[in-house]
Amino acid sequence: GRAPAFAISAALAAMRKSSRDAAKLLVACGATAMSDVTGFGLLGHLIEMLEQSGCRGLIAAADVPAYPHARELAKVGMASTLLPENLALKSRVEADRDIGDEQFALLFDPQTAGGLLAGVPAETAERCIAELRKGPAPEAAIIGRVHGAEDTEGKLVRLTLTRRAESGFL
Repeated sequence: GRAPAFAISAALAAMRKSSRDAAKLLVACGATAMSDVTGFGLLGHLIEMLEQSGCRGLIAAADVPAYPHARELAKVGMASTLLPENLALKSRVEADRDIGDEQFALLFDPQTAGGLLAGVPAETAERCIAELRKGPAPEAAIIGRVHGAEDTEGKLVRLTLTRRAESGFL
């Protein structure tokens, strides 16, 4: 009851939208891994993908799209009852000091139809995002990069608040 009506309407509309056309486009762009962002949240699914590939990821938290008003609700502690279970994977994340609880809450938030997470070759990523934004996924964004694993003391994801464009990491 604390979320504004416009935010609920926008989230429900996004969740009802099929990801089929976006998935087809991502495959055409050379996606090597893909998952729908559902019960484990974005970081939970990313960690699973990275474990399977033997890679690490760098995520620019500021570039991750969110439903309208979701950041404001996270700041006041509104969260799913499943969030604490998902946060158990937080030990696999190395984060900047200024990453707050609300960023972790959003990135581990268990979703119902929360969109797609895909690994696309760097050389096709910008073109792929442009095509997604023109059609099936206007909210599409490049949120980070994947690179080879090194000794990380069990950490699979590096999380930063710096925007991708500001950091030059892609």
